[in-house]
Amino acid sequence: MRQILWAATALVAFATAAAAADNVVIEPGAAAYNWSGVYVGGAIGYNELSLQDLDFEDDYHSGSGFAGAVYAGYNHQVGNVVLGVEADLKYSSADVSIDDAYIPYESRWGASFRGRAGYAVGSIMPYVTAGLAIANFRGDHEGNGEDIATETVSGYVVGGGVEWGATQNIVVRAEYLYSDYGANEFEFPINDIHDVDMRTHDFRLGVAYKF
Repeated sequence: MRQILWAATALVAFATAAAAADNVVIEPGAAAYNWSGVYVGGAIGYNELSLQDLDFEDDYHSGSGFAGAVYAGYNHQVGNVVLGVEADLKYSSADVSIDDAYIPYESRWGASFRGRAGYAVGSIMPYVTAGLAIANFRGDHEGNGEDIATETVSGYVVGGGVEWGATQNIVVRAEYLYSDYGANEFEFPINDIHDVDMRTHDFRLGVAYKF
């Protein structure tokens, strides 16, 4: 967690410094709306956790829950093209619990560090995004809160969305992110190790303030 906070702080500091020296290049015919600058925001939405416990050798199982996130980033616009970087930190309540024979797992928190590329059409900007994903998951071997294993894992994230500049400072977005963490070991106190392949889907609506 400390590494994530340091990375997010560094990103915002870098973006602030870049914004101070930023000269926006608006080519003839490009959108009049200025997408360049530092922004911070918050989002709420739906998170789905999909996993396969490889020790059971069965299919993927899914569960969903509420998700909330805070994010910060920096955009630089050249003509209609908008390039940027973004970091986010999320909380999720998604869990997967099938039956008494299947170990229940839940999503706890996650973060991502991503590049973004968009195409501005007036105050509307569709974009794609990809980068590094980090998340923390919890397994409860007996389902009674006694034999617990928690793991912080990493993987990749890809997605996209659309943003609307409601004003020069307020930006609204709808976004989808897919994160794949691959197979990771969960070591339970009763000396039982399970390999679990985990993926998440995030659907979010967010509002940001652009400086």
